[in-house]
Amino acid sequence: MKPPSTLPPPFKPVYAGVQASLIIMVPAQWSPGTVMGKGSIEVFFYPRTVALIGASGKPGAFSHEMLRNLARSFKGRVYAVNPKYKEILGVKSYPSILDIPDEVDLAVVAVKAEGTIEAVREAGEKGVRGVIVVAGGFAETGERGRRLQEELVETAKRYNVRLVGPNCIGVYNAVNGLDTFFLPPEKMKRPPRGYIAVVSQSGAFLTTMMDWLASEGVGIVKAINIGNKADVDEAEIIEYYAGQEYVRTIMMYIEGVAPDRGRPLVEAIRRAREAGKNVVVLKGGKTLSGSRAAKSHTASLAGDYNIFHAAMEEAGAVEAESASDFIDWAKALSYMSHLRGEGNVLVVTNAGGPGVIATDALASRGLRVPPLPDRVRERLASKLPPIVSLSNPIDLTGQARDEDYKLVLEEVEGEDFYDSLLILAPVQPATMTIGVADIIADWVWRNKKPAVVMTIGSDYGLLVKEYLDSRGIPAYTMPDRAAGALYALMESSKPLCPIGGGLPAPPRAEEIIEEARREGRIKLLEHEALAVMEAYGIPVPRYCLATSRDEAGKCASIIGKPMAAKIVSPDIVHKSDVGGVVLGVAGREGAVEAFDRILENIGRNAPNARVVGVLYQEMAPSGLEVFVGERGTLHSVQ
Repeated sequence: MKPPSTLPPPFKPVYAGVQASLIIMVPAQWSPGTVMGKGSIEVFFYPRTVALIGASGKPGAFSHEMLRNLARSFKGRVYAVNPKYKEILGVKSYPSILDIPDEVDLAVVAVKAEGTIEAVREAGEKGVRGVIVVAGGFAETGERGRRLQEELVETAKRYNVRLVGPNCIGVYNAVNGLDTFFLPPEKMKRPPRGYIAVVSQSGAFLTTMMDWLASEGVGIVKAINIGNKADVDEAEIIEYYAGQEYVRTIMMYIEGVAPDRGRPLVEAIRRAREAGKNVVVLKGGKTLSGSRAAKSHTASLAGDYNIFHAAMEEAGAVEAESASDFIDWAKALSYMSHLRGEGNVLVVTNAGGPGVIATDALASRGLRVPPLPDRVRERLASKLPPIVSLSNPIDLTGQARDEDYKLVLEEVEGEDFYDSLLILAPVQPATMTIGVADIIADWVWRNKKPAVVMTIGSDYGLLVKEYLDSRGIPAYTMPDRAAGALYALMESSKPLCPIGGGLPAPPRAEEIIEEARREGRIKLLEHEALAVMEAYGIPVPRYCLATSRDEAGKCASIIGKPMAAKIVSPDIVHKSDVGGVVLGVAGREGAVEAFDRILENIGRNAPNARVVGVLYQEMAPSGLEVFVGERGTLHSVQ
């Protein structure tokens, strides 16, 4: 049994340091061509009427649970479509969506893949503006499924219907109770209403995450699972969320980006950041194994993770490394205002080991834990027991009392040597009470200082954590998780960098990159990369590309010095592994001989490789060898 709480009733969530109730903007009734036009995705969040095509009367069936959730929570009108029933769960059922006498704004199609084309066609004839297709069995299953998905999209386009899915669970909106998920609320809790909006490529991960958020008491306002994203994708959803006043943080779980949607995604995230939103991203399919799993899961080609990471960095998103970071960081960013300054953190603890772990975690993420100024140390030394460690962390030891935390916080009030606080307040010692939560919360909001708290201690620790969360101060049960939340606050406070450094690319560089794009390549060949560097004024050793034995001889005359000869092929990355490199080449005969030898090696070791030619380059003098890498820019993201 939990001990009784002596704390006052929980406060409402705190937004940007100001005590406030949640204000929800609900669109007015709309008609075609007014608030919501035919192509708007707002219909997926604010329909007046929803029809569930394929609703089942069998308890436990997916479409039965979907209807139960819609009938239970949605504030609009709900209709079932199934010729086998006149009524399901008290909801009137019709043989076809065309038989419903009312207008239908949103249709949820819960039939097998083979029946979705006809269902979408009828929805289009009915004048439906948006369709959610739940079934799998499309592009994620292979060529036959891909063709079926293409037909599905073409059918939707023919009737000017927007499509979410297929292979998805749809939409959740805490404002109007729209809930198309097929998981019962007793099995998957819905979070309270809050400031987070979620877009996820995976339905299973979305429901897991929402259940986790609910257990943490972290609120969301909207969530959507886009599945195979045959029409509506994450870029369009983020663009929509960016315009919602009550959204503070956007969470995006993504497995892959379509070849032509990288740049719109980056631009959508940047616009969201410019609108004052935080964007937290978790990428699935970073590794080769994960990429294969993503392809079979949602038909996503995960692509080159380094390019994705660079693109998210340029967009201004905070990229989480794990699912727990994803949740923790979104929580902090939806509760706290941004960090200001240089990332200096004051750590206060009553437990030495967790304080050390927190300090390591902060330092490893680029935050600083500066020493206490002498003036602060002297004031604290005159008021605290000698056993207290007056460094940073300030370690109050296991004998600490609530009053010691209050004293420390009051003594550092108004000081500028720190930008944020990490307060570790385990309430396990007999000298500590849950009243420390009130001391921390009052001080933080009085001083408007970003802060996170770590607390632990079974039932008592849980009371402290829940109370701090209810006051808008993110609390965690482990020191490294608390440190990670401060890192997210710091990252999201960084100003957006100009795309491409703010300077136009030289025309020759643009020409080379555009040519590679037209050929569907995401990497430049070596002679192209050298030409791009030259265009930017970077000196490179002289080089010459030969596509024949005669050209090889001419290259030797042009360079005139000992050369390295290297195969140029879009299919060969490690040239030396297939005999594609010859060093110390000199003179016309040597160049021709190297040309023949390299092509012979390639024919034997990589017979299917496409060969562009052989690159001859002046041998560099001996010295220190340095590798310089560039992780990618918008030029790398289609």
